[in-house]
Amino acid sequence: MYDNADRIVIAAVFLPFCLSACSDNDMPAAEESSAAAPQGAEVDNSATAITMEEMPDGFHGRWDFSETTCADPASEMRLDIAADRIAYYESVATPIAITQTASSELTVVHRFSSEGEEWEETLAYELSEDAERLTVHSPDGSMSTRMRCPT
Repeated sequence: MYDNADRIVIAAVFLPFCLSACSDNDMPAAEESSAAAPQGAEVDNSATAITMEEMPDGFHGRWDFSETTCADPASEMRLDIAADRIAYYESVATPIAITQTASSELTVVHRFSSEGEEWEETLAYELSEDAERLTVHSPDGSMSTRMRCPT
């Protein structure tokens, strides 16, 4: 299904997320942070990852390619993110595992459904520094960047 080049790309995209989410018993545990974890989150003190129960507020909203496509309800790039639901153009996803790997980065295992089909897929979400752009990284190494749509 995947050739070696595909595996290298997949590893390169997800390795940073995996490394931050995994712990090694030979490594000293990270010191506890004085910052409070988001409500409903469990802090893994052996790594920098935080397991969350829902999508963080900063990721909520409508995202699309441009202001013009933001106004088009049939836009194929449209992405609507709520606490417990992510709606893509022709599919809806329920987050079943959310890991915050950095303040503006998430790795999310989704249960997708579309046209009677269901599947699981892991995607990584990254907010720009100003929180106005969202980049979605796929396991195949592809990525798409969207802007936050005006409300």
